[in-house]
Amino acid sequence: MDPNSPAEQTISLNPVTIPSLINIAIKHGVNANTLLNDVGISADSVTDPKATLTLGQLDALYSACGVSMGSPAFGLHMGNMTRLDSLNLVGSLIGTADTLNHAVDHYHRFRELLHPFMDMDIRVEGKEAALIYSPTIANEITLQPCYSEIFLTSILKIFSDLTRKPFKLNRVEFSYADPGYADIYASTFDAPAYFNRGMCAMIFDASLLNQPLPGRYPELNDSFQIQAEKYLMELDRLNSVECQIIRYLQENMGVKPISMQDAAQRLNVTTRTLQRRLKKENTSYVNIRETIRFKQAKLYLTETSTNIDEIASRLGFSEPTNFYHAFKRWASMSPGEYRRTNRPVRQEREALSA
Repeated sequence: MDPNSPAEQTISLNPVTIPSLINIAIKHGVNANTLLNDVGISADSVTDPKATLTLGQLDALYSACGVSMGSPAFGLHMGNMTRLDSLNLVGSLIGTADTLNHAVDHYHRFRELLHPFMDMDIRVEGKEAALIYSPTIANEITLQPCYSEIFLTSILKIFSDLTRKPFKLNRVEFSYADPGYADIYASTFDAPAYFNRGMCAMIFDASLLNQPLPGRYPELNDSFQIQAEKYLMELDRLNSVECQIIRYLQENMGVKPISMQDAAQRLNVTTRTLQRRLKKENTSYVNIRETIRFKQAKLYLTETSTNIDEIASRLGFSEPTNFYHAFKRWASMSPGEYRRTNRPVRQEREALSA
């Protein structure tokens, strides 16, 4: 498979998207373990904030859920199952917003806590507002009809929850041709549906954006926002390019060559872009690789009896002598000296725990 294809683009998991999809599948009689195995996602990764998957895997998971629902209009049905309380902290934040505009601002700010690419734009022209599906990753996968279906019906459901009454649309428009079930579009959105237009959007009266919401609670909203900011900062840290490279190297150290070109392909960027992004984070690929090599080397030398030539090979050195010189540069002593110096510490620790 082409490593530069959209399907191979790496994205971060989040605590809402995958569990929500699993719950939908379970409701339709699909075994969760079978579902994850079929698309190559480990059960452990679902709750791991450091985990990543490819866009192709996420797409396969959506498709599998659609198959379980047995309807070509599964995107419309999935979006219609959205509940404000299923969005965790961001749901609470949106639910206590002052207005729909305020709620939309919160979604923009904390979208990454909900979904890796689904986002929106708001365009106001005269008395009408258009809420437009505008994915942050726009390619042949994310622009498929099912994603605009899921997203727009989800937003419609959330707007109805926020206003505590069916949210009235003037019409809906889609950039693609009628997929063959326009009648389901019309009934789902309760509005005329038009296809082959220039955007995927819900159009409604602009005045609705600034009307006070019945659930507004400014003090509680401020508290939720502080919590969400903390989560987002942690997510940004975990998803920094440096952290992604660290995870890549830890997964592949000793398994295959660990060149910067390989790492760039894994992140679906050019080597020049990778270098530039790492420079912005005040580091470099070589610095990250050497830090991990040194850490791993110390573990091998003190915690195992693996011979030094084998350690050099596992750490990706082409020759043992290259590892020897590198380690002496890192630790100001040879690998053998480090092992002799630190092995007694390990043996003493083992004796105390016996």
